[in-house]
Amino acid sequence: MARYLISYLDGETETITAANLEPSGGQYVAWVGDGSAAAYIPMGNVRSVVRLRDEEATD
Repeated sequence: MARYLISYLDGETETITAANLEPSGGQYVAWVGDGSAAAYIPMGNVRSVVRLRDEEATD
């Protein structure tokens, strides 16, 4: 899983942990490891998306 820093137009930020974050229509969709959607983020509110780092897998 990776962490993504989402910066919004109003100056707020949010960190999301997801297997993948991809655009879909007018939003970003954060996917988790089992293939389900964890978050829907409207693109119109987003200033930037930055992938921070991969989290290390532990057994």
